[in-house]
Formats: sequence, structure tokens, C-alpha cells
Amino acid sequence: MSKLHRDLVACCLASASILVAGCTSAPKLGPPETFTWVSQPVEFASPPSEWQRDGENSGGWLGVRFILRGGAGEVISLGANAAIASRSRVEAIERLIAWRDSLSQDEFVRELSLAHARTEDALTDAERTIALTINVALDRVASDLSAGHDTFVEGGLQEALAAARSYRPTLAELLPELRLRPERHPEPERWRIGYERDTTLAGHPAFAGDDTLITPEGPLLYRQVVWVVNGCPFQATYQGLPENAPVFEAWLASVRFPEATDGSH
Repeated sequence: MSKLHRDLVACCLASASILVAGCTSAPKLGPPETFTWVSQPVEFASPPSEWQRDGENSGGWLGVRFILRGGAGEVISLGANAAIASRSRVEAIERLIAWRDSLSQDEFVRELSLAHARTEDALTDAERTIALTINVALDRVASDLSAGHDTFVEGGLQEALAAARSYRPTLAELLPELRLRPERHPEPERWRIGYERDTTLAGHPAFAGDDTLITPEGPLLYRQVVWVVNGCPFQATYQGLPENAPVFEAWLASVRFPEATDGSH
């Protein structure tokens, strides 16, 4: 299949989904639900009842997917990349500060070591710089504690927390890690990259792609939407025939990102 042919297939699939969406009534969605897979909550309605709910926990993504009963492999999914979100040390340091008076010194030292940031595989230069700043502050806390300088411990913890709070990765920074990359799949030749664009969805900047997955039964539309909200990456996808894409479009319109609260971690 030539590149031109591949591009035409992708465009036809995307166009067909838009045409079908304009010719059918709006799917009936379930009530909105809120999930706190990471520190940033996400809210969305469930698809119609013929879409069976299942959990999603693979490749660092934690979320939910809906599979169309009797379909041709149609799947709608939404998840948070918990692996990337957990790189933030804000929650770990906040927990350390809150627990300080209730921990023995040995327990505190152990939790202190666990609060250190990762530096060996930083996703961005900014993340590496912040991680080093956090670790220097936490190392100083350990030294002050060992030397009996308890009055300096709180200051060091607050310095580490301020550094952790000062950095939240953006969509532009994380997109190379999050977008569809055929070479990362077992059979990269089955994927055709189609129309990709920057947009705004659910009130936040987003990346959207209309791509194609070639299966033995025929080509399937693959839609991907990626957000990074308050430093937390989210992804919504649709895989299936174009005629079922309107359900995904209606469901996607229900996605919201409520303001995070102290109890949402």
C-alpha cells in the first residue's frame, strides 16, 4: 500500500465518522462519574448500555475501557498515566510533613528516602533540574536530623515541597512520550498515522489524532486525544468502525476535569 493510499484510507475513515455523526441521533449516555486515579480528578459519563465496562491497567495507564458487545473490536477508553503522574514528589513530601510527629526517627528516615525524586530517567530537562533541587533539600534534612538540628528539618522539608510544587509538566513537554508511535507496538506496520492537530477539549489544551489500524478483517479508525492537566497526563481513545464513532464523540463531550481537592489524591 502506497503512502498516498494509506493517507486516503485514514482520511476516509475520519470523514466517514463525521458524516455518520451528523446523520444519527445523540447516543444516550449514563450519569457522570468522577475518578481519582491520580491527583487530578476526571469526570465523564458512561457510554450506552451495550458498551461493557472493564478496567484498564497497563503500560503505566490506569483507567477504564468500554467494549461494544457484538461489535467489530470497538473500544472506548479513558485513563491517566499514573506512572508519569507519580513522578511528582508533591504528595510524598506533603505526607512526610503531615506524618513527621507521628513517626519514629527510623521511620521518618525511611520515608525521607522514599520521597526523593528520580533523576536517572527524567522526561524533561526541567524535571531533572527540579529533581536535583528536591534531593539536595531532602539530603540536607537527613543531615540536620542526624546532627540533632531539629529546628532546621521543617525548613528543609518546606524547601523541597516548594521545589516540587514549582514544576508541572505540560502537554508540549510530554506529547512525544504520549502520542501514538507505531514503532512502540509489536506490529508497527499495521498502524497508519493520519490527521493530527492541536485543539482544546474539556476546557484544556489537547492533542487529537485520527489514525488507522489495519486488521485482518479490515481497517479500523483509531482516535486518540491527549491532555496534561495540572501535570497529570490523560488519554482518551476510540478504536473501531466509523459508524460507531459518534458514540465516542458524544462520550468525549462529557469529559470534565474538576478542580482537585485535598481528598482527591
